[in-house]
Amino acid sequence: MDAVDDQSGLDPAGAEDLVGELTRWLADTRADAAAASRARERWLRQQAEEEALFAGILLDLAERAVSVVAHAPAGRRHRGSVRAVADDFCALRTTDGGDVLLRYDGLSSVRPLGPHPPMAGDRPQALDMAFGEAVAALAGDRPRVLVVTLDGTGLSGDLRAAGRDVLTLRLDGDTRPVAYVPFGSVAELSLAR
Repeated sequence: MDAVDDQSGLDPAGAEDLVGELTRWLADTRADAAAASRARERWLRQQAEEEALFAGILLDLAERAVSVVAHAPAGRRHRGSVRAVADDFCALRTTDGGDVLLRYDGLSSVRPLGPHPPMAGDRPQALDMAFGEAVAALAGDRPRVLVVTLDGTGLSGDLRAAGRDVLTLRLDGDTRPVAYVPFGSVAELSLAR
């Protein structure tokens, strides 16, 4: 008999060539699939970033319990973790245990601390609530607060009431005057501990 195997009908040298060819083909196919998968992942990440919403980024940070630094007016910075995300504000629990409501209009940036995976931010906020509604809910308890306006002015006292577009504070001091602050000028509201 020649170089042909009686049982398989294949030339042993040809079989090795076929196995080598199939192995190369499988490796090429797997490499192409891996490259396509990486390209798709990059494309999806880019698409998510292009559709990102600030509230969506904050929601990602909150769900992952990532510590952040929030930069507010007049050089104010708050370190802590995002606890709630709403229409036009977020709630931050600071590292010293305080709570602050930060209006998006008053934030210059939010920076995650430490290593973290990229945030997609391609989804809406979690709470269907606006800043004014949150302040109105708090006003019933008449808490002590610090209100900081967009220009960096701070007003501290008791939160007395919240109207449709204004909050009323009974200020600290001997005479305890009242101050009316339009919601549109508020950058942050910190609850006193």
